[in-house]
Amino acid sequence: MKRRKLKGFPGMLLLMLIFVFAEGCTTDASKHTPEEWLSLSYSGLEAMDQYAFTGSTSMGLEGGVMFQPQTFEGRISNHEQLTIQSRQQGEHDWNPIEVLKTLNQSNQSVVISGEGADEASSTPILTLRVEEAPDVTKERWSARLKEELEQVAGSGREAADEGARSNRDEVLDASRQELQAMLETLVCSSVYDITIDRRRLIPLKMEEKTSFQYIRAGHAMKESRHTTVRLQDFDGSAAAEPTTGGITK
Repeated sequence: MKRRKLKGFPGMLLLMLIFVFAEGCTTDASKHTPEEWLSLSYSGLEAMDQYAFTGSTSMGLEGGVMFQPQTFEGRISNHEQLTIQSRQQGEHDWNPIEVLKTLNQSNQSVVISGEGADEASSTPILTLRVEEAPDVTKERWSARLKEELEQVAGSGREAADEGARSNRDEVLDASRQELQAMLETLVCSSVYDITIDRRRLIPLKMEEKTSFQYIRAGHAMKESRHTTVRLQDFDGSAAAEPTTGGITK
């Protein structure tokens, strides 16, 4: 009898440990902080061998003036970025993995909002609202605007004659000074809504809303930018809508 009890005890203990471990995993999974969810979604997307995305960007001025939206699409294959092509103006610069990487490194705040706000919820998706650090937003846009101006400066320079080049250089110098003055007064902020598949830990949709305020020629100006991106075709197969909630370890 004693031998049977001694033999049975380790087996019962093992079952109890497995049960406790399983419960521990479930509890830990339901207690991820918003920052952890953001990090997990970045790691999940980075681990994908390939995926595709489509999106659109619209710009607007204060007073309700809106410009025609710019649509774009891209594909990542073997972890390498292929051309992100815009249907209106050639290449586009929006890259989901780079956006997530930047937000992981330089966010000002991360909160769970909308669907999945209740961690105990059975909903298969969760939405994060991420505010980028304002100084990072300003630095990125300042660099981008300067780069775009220099691209304009370099295009067609060789084709112009000496007189035209001289006039062109004067105009460019004036444009650089005007841009620098605008950037010195620039205040901008970016907020992202990221919809995550809780089970697969990958982003399904990303939205960026950026506002700009600056002074130009003594006048206060306001602009806005709204980008929506949907991700699909993960690892080569169309992304199916998730049907179960929670996270498995």
